[in-house]
Amino acid sequence: MINTFSNGVHPITVLFFGPQGAGKGTQVKLLMEILKARSERGIIHIDMGQLLRNMIAAGSYTGKLTNEIVGVGKRMPDFMPIYLTTEALARQFTGEEHIIADGLARGPDQTRGWDDAMVFYKRPDFHIVSLELSESESIKRLVKRGRSDDTEDAIKQRLSWHKAEVEPQLEFLKSRGRTIHRIDGAPDVETVQKNILTALNLQG
Repeated sequence: MINTFSNGVHPITVLFFGPQGAGKGTQVKLLMEILKARSERGIIHIDMGQLLRNMIAAGSYTGKLTNEIVGVGKRMPDFMPIYLTTEALARQFTGEEHIIADGLARGPDQTRGWDDAMVFYKRPDFHIVSLELSESESIKRLVKRGRSDDTEDAIKQRLSWHKAEVEPQLEFLKSRGRTIHRIDGAPDVETVQKNILTALNLQG
């Protein structure tokens, strides 16, 4: 049984990391379901991929330029994720909600922007969950899902980019004293979820 939250309990903030195939989206969804079921607090979910897709769908000039970048698998310039994160927090955050973030801190400026925002919003004690998965297992999982852009070469390129660009952000956050939980993403979904809840002190 997981601890029951109330509005009198300090809210939780979690930033998720993980390579493609590690099950990050699934674990984010499961954590949010648990928080909704056992907490009276609202949840602010900052899903950068979805925010960028929303921008593209709006059909603006900014959306058109965004599509030219993300449509070919490139990383957005850091100003855009910083802007979208800031806008979401400034518009929604009252200081009381849980914050679950996914797809952020993919470059040095983004990472500093996120960390500075958490200090500003009085959430410097946020948790970082990094789902770990070997390259071979990532390739195996991604090939199995059968998407047309999931060729082995394309997958290897994305994983190489993740290691080169994203992993250093974890080291930067560690240098700022942030709490990083490295969770093995190889086991089944339930086991990974249990390990995340244990790391976040949300287990029974």
